[in-house]
Amino acid sequence: MINGDKKDSDVLRHYCQVLTESIQSAGQPFTEANQIQHTYLDLLRRMRCSLLGVVVHLKRWPEIIELKLPISLAFRTALTDALTGLYLATFNDDAQAFQHELMVLDIEYFKYVKTIFENTALEMPTASAAEIAQEEQTRWTTLYQKAEHLLRVPGEPQLKSPEMLREPRHHYLFQVPNGHTRPLSEKDMFHHIKAHPATQHLARLYIVQRHLSQQHHYAPANRDFIQLPPAIDCRYWFEALVYVIEISGMLMALLDVHQPVRQELGEHQAALLDWLADRAE
Repeated sequence: MINGDKKDSDVLRHYCQVLTESIQSAGQPFTEANQIQHTYLDLLRRMRCSLLGVVVHLKRWPEIIELKLPISLAFRTALTDALTGLYLATFNDDAQAFQHELMVLDIEYFKYVKTIFENTALEMPTASAAEIAQEEQTRWTTLYQKAEHLLRVPGEPQLKSPEMLREPRHHYLFQVPNGHTRPLSEKDMFHHIKAHPATQHLARLYIVQRHLSQQHHYAPANRDFIQLPPAIDCRYWFEALVYVIEISGMLMALLDVHQPVRQELGEHQAALLDWLADRAE
């Protein structure tokens, strides 16, 4: 069984390192990429960054037991990117539908940017009202230019709804009733993945992600999460890594990454699954 000891930590660190190296090898041949390829490469790179953080922290865990928090958060981030990649992969065969999903993702980013711009004065505590107004106007003008495709009316701040960004001819791609009207929260992506025949076997990754998210969001009811035994944390980390490896391999296949890179990752994945199977007995 998994005990959450130094031996388990070393094994986990090894396979995290293996995946970071595979992702790096997968991305090296790409000197240019179309929109879909660029998206998958972005997500793989993000997962690699998160796992590099895990590798660094595992060198001192469980010696420094408190490192469980940043390790869980890094795995959570990697799983979130894996969730996004898995969701988008269900639109892989229709480039325009894929693009529309990226636009829906952009909505949340521009909402974040709008919040910053609406509070420009907080960044300029010594500026005059006129200076703040001028800075806000400059920022809004730039935003409107970059987000013109997301605006209901050019030059106005109201964003299009997800339903407006998605074309009716693509509605059949959504596995959840009225899914084409939904935004792209993590939960929305989960429901789509859970309902899609090609991805439903991987739906539990969201449950693991939500468990790790308890280290990110504090509530009195979850205060015990930070005191969970190392064995429990470690089991969730291994499960998270299994999903990240599986989805990374899937994205590499869609990118048509060189077979030797994918084959080597597959062999390491099989070895990890065998190791975990032995620990489950």
